[in-house]
Amino acid sequence: MDILTLNAKVGADLDERWNNLVTRVRDIAPAVLILQEVPHLAAPAATEAARAALGMDLYVAPSRKFNTAIAWNPRVLELQDTEDRYSTSDLHHGYALGQFMPLGTTVRWPAPLTAISSHLPPFSAKAGAEEAKILVNRAWRYGGIGIVGGDMNYLVLGDPEPDWLRFQPHNRVARCLPRTGPDARWIGDRAVGEVFRDGEMTDVAAHLADLRQDPGYRTPTGGGIRLDQFHVTPALRPAIVDYHLVDTGADSDHDGALVTLDLDLVSREFVNSEGFGDVNSPGSWRK
Repeated sequence: MDILTLNAKVGADLDERWNNLVTRVRDIAPAVLILQEVPHLAAPAATEAARAALGMDLYVAPSRKFNTAIAWNPRVLELQDTEDRYSTSDLHHGYALGQFMPLGTTVRWPAPLTAISSHLPPFSAKAGAEEAKILVNRAWRYGGIGIVGGDMNYLVLGDPEPDWLRFQPHNRVARCLPRTGPDARWIGDRAVGEVFRDGEMTDVAAHLADLRQDPGYRTPTGGGIRLDQFHVTPALRPAIVDYHLVDTGADSDHDGALVTLDLDLVSREFVNSEGFGDVNSPGSWRK
């Protein structure tokens, strides 16, 4: 099963960019499409038009700024529910969460696949880390078979430091640690990656880069760093098959990222069909 994350760059509806991106998505035919910066899809008529254009079902979450969305192939995944509980109260862009039961797997799962489209705030790694804690919570919330994808905006663990002097000052100050003085070197703030790590989630691209000894998996997706990422809970880690970038040309300022999962390899050891269970009991999520 393929999952594609794509930041469409706000304003895609004002020219041919959206239509071009739709063509790319249809050529790839992912089971799940995770979208960011798609406020033009929020109106009901636009949502319906996008469903028809993509050939997928679509859910657009509310947002205080630029909407996120998630689309899926109903012939591959059966929708159980959607959720956006904290989108407009606690997150800058919000998130779109879908719960799915895969069709055609050899064993029916005791909990749904939770897929989340996210877009962390671009102004502060500290603020991004606080939002990432909410995303980790939601990825675990419905049984522990979770994937968070989208525009995470910050340098992750293990990726090389870019040449920060080539970045605009506002991007440096948002994405780097505070300096000790005007001549000190810039160092990327990896607080968001630390949150996902401490939430026992795996960075898909970094995992494959280390496993296959191929730094190409860490290739930047936009803005000089790997902004667009997938993080999975332990249940999905053994199901990771492949990952690669999708060239968007002039149709976005981000490349897309595509992860391939083998859903028959999902580990039931880490699945809790009752959700969090007794959150005061250490290790109670393991079942």
